[in-house]
Amino acid sequence: MAKSKRSDLGTPIARYHLKEIRWRDLLTVFFPLILVVLAPVGYGLWRTLYGYSSFGPAAASTWGRTWFLIGAFLVIPLLFYTLSRLKKAHTWIEVYSWGLFFHFPPGRKRLLNWEDIQGITSYSVNKSFLRFINKTRHYLIIHSRRYPPLHSHPGLHGREGLKKTIKKQVYTRLRPRLLQAFQGGEIIPFGEVAISKHKFMLPKQEIPWEYIDGISVQKGIFIVKLSAEKRIEIPIRKIQNIEILIHIIKTEI
Repeated sequence: MAKSKRSDLGTPIARYHLKEIRWRDLLTVFFPLILVVLAPVGYGLWRTLYGYSSFGPAAASTWGRTWFLIGAFLVIPLLFYTLSRLKKAHTWIEVYSWGLFFHFPPGRKRLLNWEDIQGITSYSVNKSFLRFINKTRHYLIIHSRRYPPLHSHPGLHGREGLKKTIKKQVYTRLRPRLLQAFQGGEIIPFGEVAISKHKFMLPKQEIPWEYIDGISVQKGIFIVKLSAEKRIEIPIRKIQNIEILIHIIKTEI
C-alpha cells in the first residue's frame, strides 16, 4: 500500500498519544516556567537601571550581572523540558482499517498493513525502589516484514486498548495461516522458540512432545514442564504470538 500523503491514509479509527500539548498546558505549565526564567532577568534589569541612575555606569555593569546569569542558567532546563515535551507530543500510533501508522520524532513515520505484521511480543516489567516506588511498565513490540521491531512506548495513553485492537486484527489473520502450516508438518517459529508436530525447539535444544507434561505462564515466564520433574523457563519477552503458541499446543498436541 503506497501512501505518499497524510490525507491518503484515510480517517483513523483511534489515535494513541504519548503526551499531547494542549492549550491548558501553555497556561498552566509553560507560562509559569517562562515567568520563573524572566523573574531574575527582570530583577536584574531593574538593578541595572537603578545602579545606573544612582551610581553611574560602573554600578550598572555589576549590580544586575548575577541575576542575568541566573536567568541564563534557568533557560537551559527550560529548553530541555520543552524539547522533551515536543518529543512526547510527536509520538503517537494511529489505527486504521488497513493497519497502523507509527509517528516517532523527529518526523520518522512507519506504515504497516495488518498483513505485514508477523508477530507480537507483549510483556510487563515491575520496577520498584526501596519498596516506596512500585511501577509496572507494559511493553508491546511489533515484528513485521518491512521494518526492524517497532516498539510501542509503554507510556502511551490507552495502551491496553491499542494492544487488544492490534492482537484482534493480527491474530484473526495470522492464526489460521500458522495452524494450517503446523498441520502441514512445517516448523513454526515463535521468536526464540519454535514448534512442529513432533517437537518443541529452543535455540540449543529440541524436545519431543512425549517428554513434555504441560505448559503454563507465570509472572512473565513461559514454563515448559518436563516429564522428568524438571522444567524450562523462557521469558515471554523472547516469544512472539504467545497466545497462538499456547492455543496450538493445547489443541493440536
